[in-house]
Amino acid sequence: MIKAETICSFHTRTDDGLFVVRMKEGVSETIEMARENGQALMRLLGDDAPLPLLIDFTLGSGQDSETRQYYANHSGDWCTKAAILVNSPVARVMGNIYMGLNKPKVPTRLFTLEEAAMAWLKND
Repeated sequence: MIKAETICSFHTRTDDGLFVVRMKEGVSETIEMARENGQALMRLLGDDAPLPLLIDFTLGSGQDSETRQYYANHSGDWCTKAAILVNSPVARVMGNIYMGLNKPKVPTRLFTLEEAAMAWLKND
């Protein structure tokens, strides 16, 4: 397992070939934070091909539109598909807006259960 930390999240590359990003509590993510997260994922990736990504957004408090667009445009640089873990109806609405308006470059789904998200990520 390889780990990194940025101002807004914890990043892990698991031994079974997944990225897990857990947002820190109460952080409203900015474009600068998103770029730092992208750089952290690229460092963890090294010379390997992109990996499936779990984003645990249950403690985060939001993102601005520029940040959402950054992730939509660059997610394919470090991941093959993304599962976003949410825990409230508001977060689910925001996630659906993200997917509808920003059109991520990789398959992206919302989940409320981490086990279901992990199963989807591990399924080719």
